[in-house]
Amino acid sequence: MKRSTRWIVGGVAAVALVAAWRMGGGSALTVEVAEARLDTLSVTVEEEGRTRARELFTVAAPVTGRLSRPVVEEGDRVERGAVVATLAPAPDDPRVQAALEAQITAAEARVDQASADEGDAERQLTQARREADRRRPLVEMGALSRETLERFEEAAEQAAARLEAARAAHVAARAELTRARAQRLGSAAEGTGDRTVAVRAPVTGTVLRVLEESERVVPAGTPLVEMADPGGLQVVVDVLTEDAVHVAPGSALRVTGWGGAATLSGSVLYVEPAAFTEVSTLGVEEQRVNVVGVLDDPPPELGVGYRVDVAIVVWQGRDVLTVPASALFRREGRWHLFAVVADRAELRAVDVGRQGTGRVEVTGGLEPGTPVVLYPADGVADGVRVSAVGG
Repeated sequence: MKRSTRWIVGGVAAVALVAAWRMGGGSALTVEVAEARLDTLSVTVEEEGRTRARELFTVAAPVTGRLSRPVVEEGDRVERGAVVATLAPAPDDPRVQAALEAQITAAEARVDQASADEGDAERQLTQARREADRRRPLVEMGALSRETLERFEEAAEQAAARLEAARAAHVAARAELTRARAQRLGSAAEGTGDRTVAVRAPVTGTVLRVLEESERVVPAGTPLVEMADPGGLQVVVDVLTEDAVHVAPGSALRVTGWGGAATLSGSVLYVEPAAFTEVSTLGVEEQRVNVVGVLDDPPPELGVGYRVDVAIVVWQGRDVLTVPASALFRREGRWHLFAVVADRAELRAVDVGRQGTGRVEVTGGLEPGTPVVLYPADGVADGVRVSAVGG
C-alpha cells in the first residue's frame, strides 16, 4: 500500500474514532438551547409607515386682498375662532377705484330715490282712503251713486299696490348699495371704518404649516395656513396586497422606531380599496395598498409626517406550542430540529404552523418543555453528546 493511501485510510479512521468517542463517553459538545413552551404567538405584518393628521384643515383667504404678515407660527396652539391672518383691501387701479366709488354713489342715490317714492306712495294711499271714506255717507243718504264710491275705493286699492311696489324697490336699492360697498371690501354696512377682514381658525388645534409667510396680494381661495388636532394622529403604512388581505379593521397595531423608547399601541381603521404599483429597491414591481390606523395615546412629541415602524397583528393565539425560529432547518423537504434528550442531540422532524416574530408554532413532533438546540452547527448530529447552555 502506498504511503498516501495509508494516510487517507488513517485520517478516515481517526475521524471515525473521534465521532465514536463523542457519541460514547468523550467530551460533550457545548450547545445553546431553549425550551419549547406554550406561549402567546402573534403573527404580524411589519413595514415602515408615517403619521398623518386625522383631520387636516386648510384655512384659505375668503376674499381677494392684501395679506398682512402672519400672526401665527408653525407649532402654535390656537383656539377655535382665533385670528390666524388678516386681509386688507387690495390696491386698485385709480380708474377701477373711481368706478367703484361711482357705483356706490349711484346706489346711494337710488336708495334715496326709492325712499322718496315710498313716502310719496304712502301719502297717496292715505289721501285715497280719505276720499273713499268721505263719500260713503253720501252714498247712504242717496246723494251719490254706488258706482262713484266704487271708483274711489278702487283708486285706494291701486295706491296700496303702488306703495308695496315702492317698498320693494327701496329694499332692492339698499341691497344694491350693500353689494357696491362689498366690492371694495368696505364695512360701511356695519357702521365701522375698519376695512380689514380677519381670517379665523375653524377648529382648536396646532398650526402645521404657514403657507403664505410674506405680505402680498392674494386672490380669494388662496391657502394660508394648515392646522390639525395633534391628538388625532393616524398611521399610514403601505403593505403588499397579499399581506393586506389578512388585515381587518380593528386589528392591533404596535408602533416602534418613532424616536421614543415606548411601544405605542393602536388599531387599524380601514384598508384602502385601491392598490398601487411601487418599484422596490431591487427594481421589482410590487402591488401595495395603504393600511390606515389610529394611535390610542400618541405622545405630544410625535408630530405629523414622522417615520415609524409598524407591526400589524393579523393573528394571535394563546397556549401555542412554540420554539425559536433559529432552532429549525430544512432537510429532505421537511422542517427539523435537534431536541436534547438525556444529554444527547436527537434529530426530529416537526410540523410547523404559523410563524411569528422570532418564534414559530410547532403543531406536531414535539412536546412542551423539551429543550431544543439553537443555531445547530455542523458538529451537531443525531445521537451526539451535548452540554446544554441556556434554556
